[in-house]
Amino acid sequence: MLRAELYCYFCGHGSGEVLIATRSRRPTPEQLRAAYSHISGPRAPVWDAGEQPLCPRCGGQLFLEKYQHEVVRRRGALKQAS
Repeated sequence: MLRAELYCYFCGHGSGEVLIATRSRRPTPEQLRAAYSHISGPRAPVWDAGEQPLCPRCGGQLFLEKYQHEVVRRRGALKQAS
């Protein structure tokens, strides 16, 4: 899983963190759009025709920040040591 967050260049608005299932170093625009489709309200980015995410607050361009890979396991996936 990749944890990522979009921020606005102009006003600094953050669109909230998303988890993306990918093995690549960075998420693709399609993966970001799919991940952010589950976020609604004032934090959700607006997508223009060119697949560029835009700030819902000021309309500025968003950039990807704080992205890193994380190991996410299902609850109970680890066995207890005996």
